[in-house]
Amino acid sequence: LKTDFELVVTFDWHSYARVILPNTYSRAVCGLCGDADGDPANDFSTPDGHQATGELQFGDSWKVAEVPGCWAGCTDGCKVCTEAEKRPYRGDKHCGLLVKKGGPFAACHDVIDPQPFFSDCLFDTCLYEGHQETVCRSLSAYVTACQSEGVAIKPWRTAAFCSLVCPPHQHYELHGPTCPPTCHGQTEPEPCEMSTTNATSTTEGCFCDAGFLRSGDHCVPLARCGCIHDGRYYKAGEDFLPDPRCFQRCSCRGAGTVECWPTEGCGEGEVCAVRDGVRGCYAHECGRCEVLGVVSYRTFDGRPLAFAGTCAYVLATVEVDGPQDPLAPFLVEVEKESGEGGRKGVRKVVVNAYGVTIGMGKGEEWEVDGERHLLPLALAEGALTVSQEGTHRVLLTQGGLKLLYDGDSYVVLTLPVAYHGRTRGLCGNFNGDPGDDLSTPEELGAAWGTLTPTCTHGDPPPTCPVDKLGPCAVLLEKTGPFVGCHGVVDPHEHVASCVQEQCGQPGAATLCRSLQAYAAACQAAGGQLQEWREATKCPFSCPPDTVYELCGQRCSGTCAGLLATPPCSHKCFEGCRCRDGFLFDGADCVPMDQCGC
Repeated sequence: LKTDFELVVTFDWHSYARVILPNTYSRAVCGLCGDADGDPANDFSTPDGHQATGELQFGDSWKVAEVPGCWAGCTDGCKVCTEAEKRPYRGDKHCGLLVKKGGPFAACHDVIDPQPFFSDCLFDTCLYEGHQETVCRSLSAYVTACQSEGVAIKPWRTAAFCSLVCPPHQHYELHGPTCPPTCHGQTEPEPCEMSTTNATSTTEGCFCDAGFLRSGDHCVPLARCGCIHDGRYYKAGEDFLPDPRCFQRCSCRGAGTVECWPTEGCGEGEVCAVRDGVRGCYAHECGRCEVLGVVSYRTFDGRPLAFAGTCAYVLATVEVDGPQDPLAPFLVEVEKESGEGGRKGVRKVVVNAYGVTIGMGKGEEWEVDGERHLLPLALAEGALTVSQEGTHRVLLTQGGLKLLYDGDSYVVLTLPVAYHGRTRGLCGNFNGDPGDDLSTPEELGAAWGTLTPTCTHGDPPPTCPVDKLGPCAVLLEKTGPFVGCHGVVDPHEHVASCVQEQCGQPGAATLCRSLQAYAAACQAAGGQLQEWREATKCPFSCPPDTVYELCGQRCSGTCAGLLATPPCSHKCFEGCRCRDGFLFDGADCVPMDQCGC
């Protein structure tokens, strides 16, 4: 990123960020980067102008917001590697390659001092117990700095050391162009000054093969390049709404051709707005369908259902009207437990979308097309992602489908308004009319269940007095632990299902399942859940090497997250996180040096 006042910001999408400012900003800036006055001794200034007593106090003083799931880290007794612990990483197979005389970076030593990079590499690599990806990122940061000064780095990556795997139609180059050919540049010039000091700068990375051009984050043949409209680039086949009132729709037909036609604007319940940089018709409210325990359901249109079937059922599906239909097809099924051995709830959730079948079982079990994988994972070229968020699995699709399963008895399926009137299954047709959703067990089981010798569609659950809230009333308490959720998730619907569940199977275990369902819905919607388990006597146990958190981001604390940015929802959920020095490798916590590849 470069501005007209010569601010240059570089970020490698992982761990290296660099800010360059002209000298005119000396003593006029503040923050973690200091005041740029040439004196490193006063760089620990806090926002109130005082000098911090240490790095921890200094770093915490510049925190800009409370980000859900983030924590300050260690407060006392922070691990500091001794020189003896750093010694194994001083060799050529680790950080020592940075300062090796005659090594691949030697030509840069007189231009950029490698010692600060070497010290940082030792610090990080020791804390991450020698994980190679940590070394690679440290070396890559030095390469970026050197190449920005026009220094020619010698080859340093090998098949066994810091190898870079490129996407389809791309290849690795050590000295690639800072401004590679793009589809955008074929139709109009684009500014591309990545260096402020040397016109001969190069950069390493993945570059398009011969005959291909960069289109967004993909490489495509020239014939499949997109279009420029009002200065913005659109991929071939991409539709967009250029009119601020959404009364015009355009489509990029490829090869620079844009076709536009008038529309009637947004539909009922929609608003024309820009979200995540994209203008479109967005729903005021998305459709939500929930499985709320053993017998309770709520359709997209808000109709409560009491259904005790123990078979596999279609929760929701959609049939598209040919290849021109903009809706992405999907199928969501739930398999209920029979109750044998005291087990109750949802045994398994199966989602089929974008040609991939995801099976999420009770507890930590899940699979893709019948094979086990580690979370988090992006599938179908990023069109579908699955992540572990606290105790929950969260599945997101490019078409707007979102599913959360708490691994026990709560499932919530959210759809955008584009699916209005198009769905079928236990969740109903999402047409705004709860009256035409099926209601009796006979109708539901016959229409959407698969009857086998080991399951039944069940007898109608008992009719429960809705005025006797009993222990479920804690969800409504104005001073209770769930009050911070009331503004984002209506508690009355969950109270009704809680009463229904208690009526059929009273007891603490059933109550805790209902409360956990509301807690999950609250955190998924961004509510402020307070500590609730101790007050309601719903204990939560964590496996070895983990600790309980009310608001954490387990998704990012994984071995997979060391290698690439994981597809996380960025919401916080309660659950167990690995203790310091450990990361999730599947369902287990392992020391960082035991993470795989």
